[in-house]
Amino acid sequence: MEFWGKPLKVIPEEDTLVHISQASLGECKNKKGETVPLYVKVGNQKLVLGTLLSESIPQLNCDLVFDKEFELSHNWGKGSDYFVGFKSPNIEYP
Repeated sequence: MEFWGKPLKVIPEEDTLVHISQASLGECKNKKGETVPLYVKVGNQKLVLGTLLSESIPQLNCDLVFDKEFELSHNWGKGSDYFVGFKSPNIEYP
């Protein structure tokens, strides 16, 4: 998933989980060490997922699992952010 300055709303399909495993910065217009906070919003709670630095920390690993609607966002105006993950079935074990 890539998004440019606009929140990205993700709605998992029924009985499906969405795993987010990595976030990274795309190519930026200006390479001075800017901080880029990444946010995730679930329901009415908006939380900081992490902070990236354009020069020294351009990516972060995470292990997030969502079974309901969530929104990813950032406030960086000089480039895009990428999120890597996958979908899997939500299997309930007896």
